[in-house]
Amino acid sequence: MGTSSGGASVGKSQTKEVRGVALVKSCHAGSGEKAPALILTLVFKGEGGKGLREWPARLWEDPRGVGPSLSAGSLVLAEGTVVRHNQESQLRLTRITPLKASPEEIQAYIPQSPLSSGLGMARLDAFMESLSEPHLKMFGLELLADPEVRSLLEKAPAAKRNHHAVVGGLLEHTLEIMEMGDRIAPVLHLNRDLLLLGLLLHDLGKCWEISAQPGFAYTDDGRLLGHMFLGCDAIRKTASRVPNFPGILLKLLQHFILSHHGELAYGSPVLPATPEAMAVHMLDNLSGQIYAMRAAKGGEGDEWGYERNRGAQIWHKGSDPEALVALWRDRDVTNGQGAG
Repeated sequence: MGTSSGGASVGKSQTKEVRGVALVKSCHAGSGEKAPALILTLVFKGEGGKGLREWPARLWEDPRGVGPSLSAGSLVLAEGTVVRHNQESQLRLTRITPLKASPEEIQAYIPQSPLSSGLGMARLDAFMESLSEPHLKMFGLELLADPEVRSLLEKAPAAKRNHHAVVGGLLEHTLEIMEMGDRIAPVLHLNRDLLLLGLLLHDLGKCWEISAQPGFAYTDDGRLLGHMFLGCDAIRKTASRVPNFPGILLKLLQHFILSHHGELAYGSPVLPATPEAMAVHMLDNLSGQIYAMRAAKGGEGDEWGYERNRGAQIWHKGSDPEALVALWRDRDVTNGQGAG
C-alpha cells in the first residue's frame, strides 16, 4: 500500500482536518439539499494505530466521477474536515483516493468482536448441554454440531450497521442475551429451556443474510429471503434430523424468530405470544440499545455522543459515578462553592 496505514491525523485548529487511510465500509450515491453527494461510512485506525473508529462521510466534489472507483471493503486515502451536521460529527471529504492493498492490510481495518470465538462457542455448547427437556437438548446439540452453522456463527456480524456490526458480533450479542436470560428465567418463572433456545435462534438467519467479508454486504439470500425466513428454514432442517421431534416444539422455536422484533411495524409478522417470546424480544432490544449507546461518538474530547437511530444524546460520563463526583467537586471549587 502506497501510504502509511497509521491512524488518521487530526489538525488542532478550530476546523479539524483529517487525513488518513480508511476502509470503505459502505458507499452509495445520494443527494443533499443543493447537489448530489457520495455517502460513505469510513473506518479509520485510532491514534497510534490503536482501535478503530467509524466516521460518516460525504463527498460533494465530483461524486459521480469518484463513485465508480470505490467499493465497500476497499482501502482509500481520505482527506477532509470534521463538521457538525444533524447533531453528529461527520467528515466532509475534499479528496478520496483508492489504494491498492493486500487482504492482510484490509483485515487490519475490519472491526472484530473482543470475544474469543473458541470460548464463545464452548459457552454455547455448555448452555445446550444444560437443557433438561430431551427433545430441546437434542435439537440444540444437533444445531451446534452442524459444521456450516458453527463456522458461520463464529464470524457473522449481528448487523450491517446498527449494533454488534463487527466480525463475531452475532456470537457476542447472542451470548450476552443468553447470559441475561439464564439469570432472569427463575426470577420471572420462565421456561429456561425454551428461553435459552429462543435467544440462541432469534437472529440465527443472519449467518446467511450478512457476509462477514469486508463491508458486511447483504448476500443474495439475505436480500431475497431475509434473516427470519433463513432462520426458520435452518430450524426446520435441524428438527428433521432429531428423531420424533414434536411439531409443536418446532412451531414454538420458529415463533421466537418470527416475533423477536416485537412489533408488526418493526418487521415481525406476528407479535410475541408467550412470555418466553416476549423476553427474547426485550433482551434482544436491550443488548442492541446498550451497544449502540456505548458506540455513539462525539467530537474530539466531547463527553457527549449522538446516537443516530433514536436521535438521542448520550452522556458517556453518566456510567462512572466516581468520575462524576470528582467532576462536580472540581466545578464547585472553580466556581468558589467548595465545602466550608
